Amino acid sequence: MKTSILKRFIISFILIVSLLTGIVHAQVDGSGGLQSIFVHGVGARALSLGNAYVAMPFDASAIYWNPSGLDHIQYKNVMSFYTTLIVKGVNLYYLGYVHPTTNLGTFGVAVFGLGVDGIKEYDDKAVHEGDKVTSEQQFFISYGKQLPWNISAGINLKIHHQNLLSYTATGIGTDVGVLYKPDFTHPFLSGVCVGMTIQNLIGPRLKLKTETDILPINTRLGIAKPILVNEWGPQLTFFMDFEKSDERIPFKFHAGTEFVFRNMAMLRVGMNSNQLSFGAGAVFNNFQLDYSYGKYAENELASSHRISFSIKFGKSKKELIQVAEERTMQEIGAEVSKELKWEREKKITDAMDDGRQYLAGDDFARAIREFNYVMKFESELPGDTRIEEAKQLAGEANKKSNNELEQRVKEGEAKNEKERSENEKGVRLDQFFHQGMAYLESEDYGKAIEEWKRMLEIDANNLLAKERIAEAEAALEKKLLRLINQADKLAKDGKYYTALKVLNNARNLNPDDKKIVLIDQKVDHYHNQLTFNDLYREGYRYYLVKDYARARESLAKALNYEPNNKKVKKLFFDAKARANAKKEPLYGIIKQKFEQGSVLYKKGRYKEALLIWEEIQKEKPYNKLILDYIDMAREKIEQQKTRPNQP
Repeated sequence: MKTSILKRFIISFILIVSLLTGIVHAQVDGSGGLQSIFVHGVGARALSLGNAYVAMPFDASAIYWNPSGLDHIQYKNVMSFYTTLIVKGVNLYYLGYVHPTTNLGTFGVAVFGLGVDGIKEYDDKAVHEGDKVTSEQQFFISYGKQLPWNISAGINLKIHHQNLLSYTATGIGTDVGVLYKPDFTHPFLSGVCVGMTIQNLIGPRLKLKTETDILPINTRLGIAKPILVNEWGPQLTFFMDFEKSDERIPFKFHAGTEFVFRNMAMLRVGMNSNQLSFGAGAVFNNFQLDYSYGKYAENELASSHRISFSIKFGKSKKELIQVAEERTMQEIGAEVSKELKWEREKKITDAMDDGRQYLAGDDFARAIREFNYVMKFESELPGDTRIEEAKQLAGEANKKSNNELEQRVKEGEAKNEKERSENEKGVRLDQFFHQGMAYLESEDYGKAIEEWKRMLEIDANNLLAKERIAEAEAALEKKLLRLINQADKLAKDGKYYTALKVLNNARNLNPDDKKIVLIDQKVDHYHNQLTFNDLYREGYRYYLVKDYARARESLAKALNYEPNNKKVKKLFFDAKARANAKKEPLYGIIKQKFEQGSVLYKKGRYKEALLIWEEIQKEKPYNKLILDYIDMAREKIEQQKTRPNQP
């Protein structure tokens, strides 16, 4: 039977080593807990700053120092840290990974461990039975998030595991942290960061045989302040921390300074309680190497070398946000373009079908109206066969309408002058009446009323015209109320963008001033409820339908949300220029460049022409001629994208 004398001796030796490196056992009943070696920190940079790292832990060691700093890290980041302690075979290591996201916060995982190799085990006859490994690790799962008011918060789920020869113990605990990074503009306060972390807020319970220990709470409060700042960022930064563990251990003070040269090389010096530490760092592309020299713990007998290596990779959080914003802008633009295209295609198809039916039924006024509507899209749909067909059919309808009018006039020529005049008057009244009816059927009440008012210009007492005007005004009032109620219902359901589209349709009916005021009040109210994406969508839609004044207003409101969004700023500038466009002559070099662009345009070199016109637009931002040609070039470029074989 084996004895445990040697094992006890070996265990005692390990505990002595642990004592020398900072592990202090407290009360056996677990009320006091133990001061773990893991309170002495990780990362060569942090250690060379005297462990003053709670307020600005913006690398993968933030998992340990203060998880609230995680969401300030821009890149995916991996850090490894290694040091040997005073006894041969006793190694300390850390490996952490940080994964930022654009809007969900930042996640991290890490392992922090102590290993002792080469512990020999003998039986009661002093026969060597093999070597044992003793280890102790903490595993972290971390999360940090930036909150409103420049506050960040973070939390660690921590698993603490001990393997002491054949005895093991595992406990679960948590750390929490907060960080405040205000936007002070005063030189004395600008750039300041304040951080606080509570390690072992829920302390891991470690039960080794019959003894149970609880890791005690360890609180750190820190501040960091850049003193000198240049084009590469902070050049000289001061760090200061205060640390307090259980009641039997006094306050600890930590301080350090770091000098950075062109964001490539760093020199550091720190004070960890009463122990000096030194360090340096170097950055090459995405790689960073840090070195520190000093005592790892206050009661360590000699100083040691500490090395950290970190790498950042992938796009930065800022770049990812920009990519996401650009993708969102493109998706919104594609959706609006698709929506307008679908509406246009449906209207063209319906207009062509209705026009053919009216023409077949000799209702020439309505037929001409439908074909004219289709022909409005000639510039947007060059070469479209429907446009050519609409032109042909409109010409045919006009010819037949004129022939019918001439025939009716000829029939009246045989009568006397008075009858002939009355006949012509009747023909004109009849023409205006039918044209008004055509507009009434399509619910274009404003144009219908205009046609019937022309009847009153010929015959001021025409009862039919008065009746139809009253009928159209009543129908207009009814439709306006229906659209306004529909918009109110959509807004009540939170669909403000769709509600605004409905109100825009109501405004296009040309209501009276009283109704316009009501509609504009509702538009202003609903606009205040729109999100950035809604405002951009609305502005982009207005821009595509060439309602530049409204596009400018919507895009200006969108910029209130994201004033630095380049895509929105450019579209706002374009809308503003077109809303304020005016005809003015071109002179000198501006005229020469404009003509140079025109030559390129005629040769089909639209992109080159566009670059020239956009350049001279900077000198003449509101010149209508330049803006019109810019739009023509952009339309040609878009046509080439969709139909690359077209000239």
